[in-house]
Amino acid sequence: MALTAIETGILGILDRFAYQVKAMALAGTGGTDVWTRVDAVGDETFENRVKGVNGTALDAAILAMNLGDLPEMKTWLADLDTYCTTDAAASHINGYLTDRQLRLDYVCKDIIETLLGPNNISIANVHGPADGGAAAPGVALGDFTKGGSLVAGTALDPLLCATSAVLARVTALGVADWTLSITCRLADDTTKVIGQVISGTGAGGAVGDTYVVGRQAIGSGAASGQAIVSVAATAQFKVGQTVLITQWSGSPPNETWLEQEWGVVKTIVTNTSLELEDNLLHTYTTAGFVYPCFEAVTVCSDSGGTAGDRVYFYPAADRRLKL
Repeated sequence: MALTAIETGILGILDRFAYQVKAMALAGTGGTDVWTRVDAVGDETFENRVKGVNGTALDAAILAMNLGDLPEMKTWLADLDTYCTTDAAASHINGYLTDRQLRLDYVCKDIIETLLGPNNISIANVHGPADGGAAAPGVALGDFTKGGSLVAGTALDPLLCATSAVLARVTALGVADWTLSITCRLADDTTKVIGQVISGTGAGGAVGDTYVVGRQAIGSGAASGQAIVSVAATAQFKVGQTVLITQWSGSPPNETWLEQEWGVVKTIVTNTSLELEDNLLHTYTTAGFVYPCFEAVTVCSDSGGTAGDRVYFYPAADRRLKL
């Protein structure tokens, strides 16, 4: 069973909303904000009247770009919620996602809950505020330049979203291949150290390349209705960890998503397979992948590469966020 056209349509629309919010927030970042401009006037009466908490709140709202505040968005989301309950026989949008083991970007959760109220989308159905590319970046988990130390970013908040796959986006790159040793923290505060080779320009690499840290190709396929997923390497996985199983056709950035779901690891046969707590909903071939999910990037070291090589770490979107 593959994702239906309705499922991919709904996911594509909701992912677009998350992308738009991030792109607008990026466009609104920088310059001189309201609070600073008011403060620069130098008139105490004026400042006391229009600065304070209201000015700070306005600056935050401009950067948040919550599409859920638009009346047209609220009307459309109400229509989608009606479809999920009346036509798809699910328990609202959240139940639709739960039934299909699908997740939304945290930014989209925020939009939906503006309409439905807080805590209407389960944490398990939400991945972190993910990278949507240079025009719509997600929350930075960290920043690493060759030979340096990790510049810490923002860890995912387990009260807001589930763990997510980690994406490394290359922002500066030389000729030589660059090997990273990346320490990622799980939800239980344990860590996994994962090696990641970044291809230099001499091997066809380029600025803007992205790597999902620790991803594993599915070995001999994985059939729906059972819980075993074969993989060649298992060191990056742990019992109790959330993983994303995914498969697409076509080439980035115009992939067509065929199957996708998240699961929780129940048992591991070293360098052979993962057993999930629940049976798979979809069938995956050797073109599919399993992504380990984490809460933060805590340490990074390196070898090889070229002076100035640099990557940023972000939550990886379950699917590519795009307009």
